[in-house]
Amino acid sequence: MIKHVVMQDDSGCRVDRVVRNLSPSVGYVFLQKLFRQGKIKVNGKKARANQRLEKDDLIQIFSNQLNSSSESSDSPASNDPKLQKLYEEMLIFENDDFLALNKKSGLAVQLGSKLNFCVETILKNVLDEYFLVHRLDKDTSGVLLVAKNRNYARKLTQLFRDGKIQKTYWAIVDGKINNSGVIRNFIGKSFISGEERMSVVEEDCGKSAVTEYRPIKKVGYFTLLELKPKTGRKHQLRVHCAEALNAPILGDKKYNKNVQHENLFLHAKQLEITELGIRIEAPLPQHFKKI
Repeated sequence: MIKHVVMQDDSGCRVDRVVRNLSPSVGYVFLQKLFRQGKIKVNGKKARANQRLEKDDLIQIFSNQLNSSSESSDSPASNDPKLQKLYEEMLIFENDDFLALNKKSGLAVQLGSKLNFCVETILKNVLDEYFLVHRLDKDTSGVLLVAKNRNYARKLTQLFRDGKIQKTYWAIVDGKINNSGVIRNFIGKSFISGEERMSVVEEDCGKSAVTEYRPIKKVGYFTLLELKPKTGRKHQLRVHCAEALNAPILGDKKYNKNVQHENLFLHAKQLEITELGIRIEAPLPQHFKKI
């Protein structure tokens, strides 16, 4: 049986899509069969394929033919030298209960239908046990927390939920931002030219999204912004820059029409766990330094 606790990023998503992300190799027909047979449950009840999920929902998959990419392996880590080196390059903090990686831009946290390598590929080969407690978009770099045991995974998840973990991002945006401020609106899913994306919507069509922003430095027409999300909506910072500030993030292939950069210029620079008195900072990636 596979167990998976829904994180904030998947809140509002269909359960069949989340299950496909957990097991990218599973076929559509076989997946629908599992739903019909009641072998996929949410919070202990038979799930519908189009059922929408909420944060902290428990998905249970009763099938031996699926392998979850989000579930820690029960077998010992293999300690592949190349993966060990990648792990050591990204490791920026570690104690007895959790660690932090400086995730590289372009590296997904979990496997998807078109991916065969991710952060979990590295973790599974280096650690005997680990638990993801949050995520970063594939193209976003910076601080990623990983719990070392189940109890601390619950603790960190609760701290995120209670707003006791403060996240600070740096972004280079395509536009001039002169003043600091707070963005307050609602974000929901929409379809533009057949492509699913997040966007600013009316209150009854989305979820509240709040971001504090502050310009740090201007480089020509570009602005280096400090962003502090107070909520955790999918693509929140990217949407707020593009739609609320009219200054999309450089390299954002989804929300910036004038994409001229290979990398996304969004970096999770700092994470502060106020209750523990711990502050973790991730050095800027090379593409930030160049510009």
